[in-house]
Amino acid sequence: MNAVARTAEYSIKGYVYQFLRYLSEILSATDGATITIEGAIEDIDVTTRDLTTAVQCKYHEQVEKFTLGKVYKPILLMLEHFSNHSAPPKVHYRLFCYFPGSSGSQSLTHAELQTVLATNSVPLKAIVARVAPGANLNLFLSRFSIEFGPTCEALQDTVLASLNAKGFSPEDVDAIVYPNAFQRIVDLATRSTSAERTVEPSAFITALHDVRQVTFTRWTRELATRAKIFQRLRKDLKFSLSQNSRGRHFVIDPTMIANFDGEIVRFIKKFSERYSFKYLHANPPLFAITGEYDVGALQARLHDVGLRCANGLVGGTEFRPTELFRKPMRRKSPDELEFRVRLAKRAVVTEIGQKRPDDLFLVNIADDDWDHPDVNVHRFEIERLSDLEYALQLRNDYA
Repeated sequence: MNAVARTAEYSIKGYVYQFLRYLSEILSATDGATITIEGAIEDIDVTTRDLTTAVQCKYHEQVEKFTLGKVYKPILLMLEHFSNHSAPPKVHYRLFCYFPGSSGSQSLTHAELQTVLATNSVPLKAIVARVAPGANLNLFLSRFSIEFGPTCEALQDTVLASLNAKGFSPEDVDAIVYPNAFQRIVDLATRSTSAERTVEPSAFITALHDVRQVTFTRWTRELATRAKIFQRLRKDLKFSLSQNSRGRHFVIDPTMIANFDGEIVRFIKKFSERYSFKYLHANPPLFAITGEYDVGALQARLHDVGLRCANGLVGGTEFRPTELFRKPMRRKSPDELEFRVRLAKRAVVTEIGQKRPDDLFLVNIADDDWDHPDVNVHRFEIERLSDLEYALQLRNDYA
């Protein structure tokens, strides 16, 4: 692995570690506490009636060992906040970090803090300048601690054990509850206001008991239970995929999928050869592509590999939904369908046909007008089509 790829891997793992820490704080919170992710003070603000604990999370897998110089910045930022907010309510500051070989916790001495304050780093000097004059350094030190966390893998094990202890079905924790909980943390972290990023742990956990579907997002691949997530997803989709006459609509945003143009023809061809090729397959799948992607050129490429599509166009230019959603003419012996795929720009299809689809596959789509309580909605957030192929049982290897 080259240096750039290794750096990217460490960066992703750092985010995973941080999100796991958020989730861990929620699962271990006491009754009555509230948790703010990306809080007003630090990465995580844990608030009870009398105390706020501000937690900064740092992940340093690539560093050989802990040195104070690696954590000057979070220490100074915490001191800056303390110096300007030392009046009640009381705030404790905790630096939660991972360094290989470090464990337990430690405090900071007055001499060490003076060393931090004497930094020669120009960016850090700017933070030092914002520390309020006359700040009670000894009081800050009494409220500050450094906690060395476990490895990312060990932290995941702790989170899984905590979820199992909350009364979830053991067979659901790895594949359904854990990825859903993790994704909810990711979603919370991206909300714009601190109020929107604040949760009551009991309500967060209660909501997880209502989850029934596997969540598949770009983060799923990073979780330790990803193999179990994929296995459960394949199992859950197996019944609907085995049905002969079933309405299946795909809405796909191609912009975040690597080499989409190079892979999409093979993907659609694989799907049609598996699920839309015989006389009983009377309802070909619809692939609706969002954005400015050239659907006409895609149809021509599909034609060249022997796959005829219905596109809803009449006279070559006018779109008619009845033409898109009509059933293909069929011949039983030998099995032959007039067309095996429906293909269109999503923005053009303003109607849904005579009936709703049985399954709606939203690929990199947050929301869609076809989403409905009476429809089985399957959401995928992917960066490569091979993930979708594996979930839909178009390939046997998880690549």
